[in-house]
Amino acid sequence: MKRRNFLKAATLTVAAPLVVPSTLFGQDSPNERITVGIIGVGDRGRGHLIGVQGMKNAQSVAVADCFKSRREGGAAVCKGKAYADFREIIARDDIDCVIIASHCHWHVPMAVAAAKAKKHIYCEKSLGWTIAQNLACEKAVNESGVVFIYGTQQRSQTNCWLGCQLVRQGAIGRVHTIEVDAQNGHTGGSAAPAPIPADLGEDGYDMWVGPAPLRPYSPDRCSFPGTALMYDVSVGRMAGWGSHSLDILVWGSEADLSGPVIVEGTGKIPTEGLYDTVYDWDMKIKLGDVDMVFKPGGGRVRFIGEHGWIEVHRDGTTASDEGLLRIEPENNEKTLTRSPYHMGHFFDCVRDGTTPVSSIRDAVRSDNLTHLCDMAVRTESTVKWDAVKRQLIDPTAEQTAMLDRETREPWTM
Repeated sequence: MKRRNFLKAATLTVAAPLVVPSTLFGQDSPNERITVGIIGVGDRGRGHLIGVQGMKNAQSVAVADCFKSRREGGAAVCKGKAYADFREIIARDDIDCVIIASHCHWHVPMAVAAAKAKKHIYCEKSLGWTIAQNLACEKAVNESGVVFIYGTQQRSQTNCWLGCQLVRQGAIGRVHTIEVDAQNGHTGGSAAPAPIPADLGEDGYDMWVGPAPLRPYSPDRCSFPGTALMYDVSVGRMAGWGSHSLDILVWGSEADLSGPVIVEGTGKIPTEGLYDTVYDWDMKIKLGDVDMVFKPGGGRVRFIGEHGWIEVHRDGTTASDEGLLRIEPENNEKTLTRSPYHMGHFFDCVRDGTTPVSSIRDAVRSDNLTHLCDMAVRTESTVKWDAVKRQLIDPTAEQTAMLDRETREPWTM
């Protein structure tokens, strides 16, 4: 792939925020820059590869991908080395950080391996394949002491920071209701077996599948949106897009930690085609004494309190009274972290040893909510969760079984 074409394709996939401060660019000595290996250079990974290029405090030196054209094209862009096996990046002593932009079912196994190798981690969302994976990832990160940032870039948008900050400092009084929505899933996709393309190969497909069940290759299985709507490798849009909105919920509120989380609701699960994750969900949730609703929609979070509401969306923050948005944000030890550019902020935290704006703690909090919703729909039951002890309350056997999934050898954790 020519560099010009690679840059053009990658530019189209970079998600908000797109404005990169000019102070992050420059020509520092290569010996003083943080070295980065990027795992997965498909849609998101291409964007991250381009984002790192030219940054004065970091440089990409390696890429890994199961598809030959992707890894070789990415390596050509950063003038680094291409790998078919991500473990070779993690094994390199000269790499400081990894950016994990693989498909969702690989996020936690890769992050745990990176943490054990003392590599700092930028991990895309959603987080884990299961609640058990989420907790294992948090344990590995905390024990290793590495910097971990979750790829919830909305936390680096000024409007999202302002809305959550004002809610946190009491601008609307006590919050009693939170409305959350996220992009819906749908039916479709074909599981019809097809020859594995030469660009992937049998070994590449085996690696792509990794810990998931091994099924016959089909084009829809290894391409978007199948990768976001197959239960073999994800929890669907409820997690993939829900991670944006639910992350804002936990940033603007500690409601999920205030008491038992009680989840009930309905949703549809396709019975034909390849896609089999929940869609058209309608969840009613209690977060302590706060009522929460979670439905498909445009990706907003509305915090409703005694004195009005504040709604946070990636495209802007609104309020029941515009005067609420003119309240002066507090500036003290409890003030939410501000970060002008998510990736640059990550590298600053690596350099300084500080906690990023999107921490592993909050990633686990928000991602666990999606798994609890999925559990409630699939078991057709009310699910109760202690978010402080991180355990189910009086679970059924069916609920307990959904805390983890069987993984394919040799990818057990």
